[in-house]
Amino acid sequence: MNRSQEELNMILEELQKKQEFIFTQAKQSDLSRQSIVPVLEELCIRISKIMACDRVSIWLFNENRTSLTAQNIFNRTRSSHTSGEVINAEELPSYFEAVQQDRILAISDVSTDLATKELTQHPSYNDGEVKSLIDASIILSKGIGGVVCCESTRLRNWGYLDRVLAASIADMLSYIFDRLERIEVEEHVNKLAYTDLLTGLDNQYSFTEKVMKQVQAFEEGRRGVFVYLVMDQYTDMQGVIGPDGADEMLKITANRLKSFLPYPAQIARLAFDHFVIFSPYEGELECELVRIERIINRLKRPMHLSGQEVYTTFSYGASIYPEHATNVKYGIQAAYMALQSGKEASIRKSGNLYNPDMHTYLKETMLSEMNLRRGLDLNEFKLHYQPQVICRTGEVSGFEALIRWQHPERGLIFPGEFIELAESTGLITPIGEWVIKQAVNQIRDWKEQGLKNATVSVNLSPRHFLHHNLPSYLDQCVKEANVKPKSITLEITENVAMEDTDAVASRIHLLKEMGYSVSIDDFGKGYSAFIYLQHFPIQQIKIDRQFINGLGNDPKSSGIVQTIIHLAEMLGLQTIGEGVETKQQWEILKEFGCSELQGFYFSRPVPVDEINEMIHKYGRGGKLLLPSAFQ
Repeated sequence: MNRSQEELNMILEELQKKQEFIFTQAKQSDLSRQSIVPVLEELCIRISKIMACDRVSIWLFNENRTSLTAQNIFNRTRSSHTSGEVINAEELPSYFEAVQQDRILAISDVSTDLATKELTQHPSYNDGEVKSLIDASIILSKGIGGVVCCESTRLRNWGYLDRVLAASIADMLSYIFDRLERIEVEEHVNKLAYTDLLTGLDNQYSFTEKVMKQVQAFEEGRRGVFVYLVMDQYTDMQGVIGPDGADEMLKITANRLKSFLPYPAQIARLAFDHFVIFSPYEGELECELVRIERIINRLKRPMHLSGQEVYTTFSYGASIYPEHATNVKYGIQAAYMALQSGKEASIRKSGNLYNPDMHTYLKETMLSEMNLRRGLDLNEFKLHYQPQVICRTGEVSGFEALIRWQHPERGLIFPGEFIELAESTGLITPIGEWVIKQAVNQIRDWKEQGLKNATVSVNLSPRHFLHHNLPSYLDQCVKEANVKPKSITLEITENVAMEDTDAVASRIHLLKEMGYSVSIDDFGKGYSAFIYLQHFPIQQIKIDRQFINGLGNDPKSSGIVQTIIHLAEMLGLQTIGEGVETKQQWEILKEFGCSELQGFYFSRPVPVDEINEMIHKYGRGGKLLLPSAFQ
């Protein structure tokens, strides 16, 4: 196709305008996939003029260059624009190979050329309308990124000028698409740095920056509230509904927070189920706290996950700017302290406002926790064992393992001084696992010393008893020590039933099937005692020592103990009388038909060395009879 000088001048002028247009658009800071749409439409119109062709299209490869997606297709005859069409390499292998191999693909007759013959059969080619085409590769910094295609509805021989123009146009497009990709990479990096990817909320860095700007602009007297929010029992729920379900819960919570707390409130997710909020307010603090409480109550609405309703509750701590903290970091810390302090009183649905005394208290608690963790790591805990005897004969049937802390400065510390701290810090589970392992290994050692059929009872906290890992950990320990599950009795207190009746019943059933016995400690002490007899497949109850103490002196105590023993007999349960201190109490319990006893009359809880000495002195034929049995 020969062109006049006038046409050539017009083409060069138009090409220069196109370059200026692309440069102007590409340098825009808000360049995006959306804002580029009208730019590409205008470019295709201009390219059709320069190239004197009937259809112009711009295509981009996917990451592995197995498909091309149309960014814009301009049909000059119809004055129409379309986009989004996809062609795949598996459909057009020859064409895909050609456009990646040659910088310019100029074809006079698309129906006969090997590179494009299969292309003519594709729906995008409008039943053979296109006769000739010239394609130029769009080269990006990462390699070949796509192709610009100029097509004619009549047969056409593409000249040298056409090739130069096509290459020049492709280079201009390379500039704009490279710029777009750089912007997208920068945006992605910025998103990673400032956004929580799971929920779309700000992360702590972004939250801190935004809140700092807000408080710096506060007029004198303006205040704000920091709220540190957590989902109650999130880890336990994650174990039930799985990681995907737990992620969905976090997303729903984040969306609700955004809905309930619009700007100027700022919201961030810090980690796991931890969220932080900053809400500027005017007026009375009490009114703002009531509003926060109302919002948190709205968060408790059921969540619909995989066809089921999931309910959860939330706990929070709050601190006030600038009364409690004068910057964001300390505001978050103060709100977190308030949360932790509130959870001391209630592990669920707690709400608490910071006061300065909490800082001293939590610092002391943290030091105690560090000491407790160190004690576990340095093996400072010891087990003492209290013998349990058969009521009828006085023969030792087993032992209760009781933990002690041999503190390097404070000496021997009894569990009443550290178990509550272990519960609140979550250390109760590793401590409980340590007790189980020590007790199981001790059973093995006593078997090797000739003491046959001895059992050991271990006390488990509610949290540890319902921990998902307990059954597998028990089995691991008994297998490693080569002892039978029936050698271990797991003692729980009545308040375990208050956690979750269904979960407790399920756990007791499972442990029973595995061969372990479950015993209820301090039976009769709480109002829920008989719930166990009605709902749970327990094997043993330990009668609370306050009833044993009254035997022989208080008719009511005798009546209660006798009733418990008779009821247990009817249900096929063993009974252990705790706190037996006199021969008279033993005789009464024997008369009532109690199964086993333990108490100071037979032995105090003593270190394992003293138990070993008892076995050496009084053990005969695999049995152990203590001196008190003969008194």
